[in-house]
Amino acid sequence: MADTTEIYLCRAGQDLKQGKVEYSDSITNKADAEADAIQRCKWNKKLAKIAYYAVNTEGDFRIILTYNNPNIGNDEPEKPKKVKKKPVKKPSLVKRVIRAVTGKDGGKKTKTKKAKAKTKNAKAKAKTKTKTTR
Repeated sequence: MADTTEIYLCRAGQDLKQGKVEYSDSITNKADAEADAIQRCKWNKKLAKIAYYAVNTEGDFRIILTYNNPNIGNDEPEKPKKVKKKPVKKPSLVKRVIRAVTGKDGGKKTKTKKAKAKTKNAKAKAKTKTKTTR
């Protein structure tokens, strides 16, 4: 009766008609279908349901096997992806030459907002101390 076998591969929450369809001529009975389903579930851990239908040339079909993956709910949580660090920016050629010749970094240093605020506060405190000591 069966000329070919339609294999419907579905993920969790997906209907059979929405799943991926594959065809096979080698799967003709329930034992072959079950062995194939177990192997497919090992290859693709996201498959929740696999259905096998025998189809002939007249368009008649019969179900061979419907396999539900028993391991679909037992998956380990996915590991978080590693965050890539930004590469350290290499100093320019001029800065490297200055550093090699003088042993110092010739670049201009800039202060952060916090450092600027601390300096401003320290200067203000120093002025108030000098006014009170006079």
